[in-house]
Amino acid sequence: MVLLSAALGTTLSVFAVNKMENPALPNEMVLYLPLKDAFVEHENTGGAFGLHEKALVLRDVVNALDRAAMDTRVKGFVMKLEGAVPSLAHNEELRTAIMRFRTSGKFAFIYAPAYESLGAYYLATAFDQIWLQPMGIVSVPGINMEMPYARTVLDKIGIEPQFFARKEYKNFFESLTSSEMSLETREVMTALASDISSHLFKEIAIARNMTDQEVRARIDKGLLTDDEALATGLIDRLDYSDNLSAEIKEQVTGNPDSDDKIFATMNIYIKQMKKEKKLTSDMAVSKKPKVALIYAAGNIIQRDEKGALAAAENIIPVIREAADDDKISVIVLRIDSPGGDPVAAEAIRRALVKAKENGKKIVVSMGAAAASGGYWIAADADYIYALPTTFTGSIGVTGGKVSLKSMWENIGIEWDRVQVGENAGLWSLNHPYSPSEAARMNAMMDNVYNKFIALVANGRGMTLEQTDKIAGGRVWTGAQAVDAGLVDALGGLDAALDYAAILAGVKNRSDLDVLMMQEPKTTFEKLVELLETQTMMSGFFHSNQALFETVAAGLRSVTSSGYEGFLVR
Repeated sequence: MVLLSAALGTTLSVFAVNKMENPALPNEMVLYLPLKDAFVEHENTGGAFGLHEKALVLRDVVNALDRAAMDTRVKGFVMKLEGAVPSLAHNEELRTAIMRFRTSGKFAFIYAPAYESLGAYYLATAFDQIWLQPMGIVSVPGINMEMPYARTVLDKIGIEPQFFARKEYKNFFESLTSSEMSLETREVMTALASDISSHLFKEIAIARNMTDQEVRARIDKGLLTDDEALATGLIDRLDYSDNLSAEIKEQVTGNPDSDDKIFATMNIYIKQMKKEKKLTSDMAVSKKPKVALIYAAGNIIQRDEKGALAAAENIIPVIREAADDDKISVIVLRIDSPGGDPVAAEAIRRALVKAKENGKKIVVSMGAAAASGGYWIAADADYIYALPTTFTGSIGVTGGKVSLKSMWENIGIEWDRVQVGENAGLWSLNHPYSPSEAARMNAMMDNVYNKFIALVANGRGMTLEQTDKIAGGRVWTGAQAVDAGLVDALGGLDAALDYAAILAGVKNRSDLDVLMMQEPKTTFEKLVELLETQTMMSGFFHSNQALFETVAAGLRSVTSSGYEGFLVR
């Protein structure tokens, strides 16, 4: 009850603050974005239980920058890095939007105490000026990919990992089954790192007016001091944030000491932008072609009571609603998912196929990842966009369990059993697979993989042999996927919406009425979810039985000990 009361008090105080934070926008302003948290794809996936509104929705920020470019009140844009850096895929889309904003003739500055990753610096190169606080560093040590391998310690404690995969590049459980990186995994990770780094280096070189060799020389240093960063041209100003504020005030008002409140936070501007859009004449909006925007973000699963965007039971009704709406001609599906349950993925794909049969065009926009089950649901789209750094493909399947038999024996616990059915112990963690059970697992592997490559071949217009060559469980970047034929073009959600506009018979996305099919949770729904979570936590701390059940459920989930939880990964 103490936890519940504390949660309620915190929630009410948050609402009170949010209610007060509704100032009018100034007639002359500079948009200010203090970036403390990474962006989210949809409002229902972000924030502390969706209440504190720390994490902004990427599309909201992109739309706000496009709106600001045409807003005569907005004179410029300044970002301060204060914490998390967006994923590389989100960086791509934000960078593109910032560069579009700059074409309007308005300035864009970025400030940070330090640029502590290649991704952070890559984002910074979209701005007119890169400011660094004195004593800060620019750490751009390239790309380092590491994987832990636990097989040695599992052997010592008597846990035997038993996982099956189709095919050689499907390495999701390799950390458990091996003590070192396989040749196939090393090949894929080397190719991913090489492709991503080449893309980032090229874009940095263009933005900073350097040669590729000059960029690589700075990357090879790994870490540059404040003076080194300035001398080598990685930053434009080595100065303090108060001086940046004064310079911006002087540029906008002519007085560096002006008391005018010219800075408007991105969050407030977005709220105002949404308000103005809501007040737009319904008649004017209805004249525009309607396009449905649907998100499949997160693990692809069958059921989720909290409204997970990639849960089949949640997304399929939304797809059907769009398919049945005569005013909607195109469905844009935004995918940001590493995979999940093949049954759920197939159900979602089927809903999209039925939508196509109902006359809808399907355009896919891939975010940070659209891999494995994420690609499964994309395969039948009319057109697929990915970002250069999107992880996609991974057309394969893996799963299994761990056997705890040796561990139990080591601590003196013996398990015995009776069973009806030759393979009744298939999902038991207390015994290894029998030859008959292993045969059934392999049969399931073959079935899922063969159907996976068949649906990809059909969706992409390839032969089974062509598909198998680019499948095998291998992960590709978006750029590599274009070359492999898995993706049609490079671009973000804006590019997908522009293409949807052409399919709808208009020029670009500004001529569309984009319908967000999954409504954000209401404040009441967020409050209920928070209280449910706190109640669950209270029960957790006061019940040993709940603890054991939770641990057991987690272990079953991790080891995929059931077909419904079997991961297409």
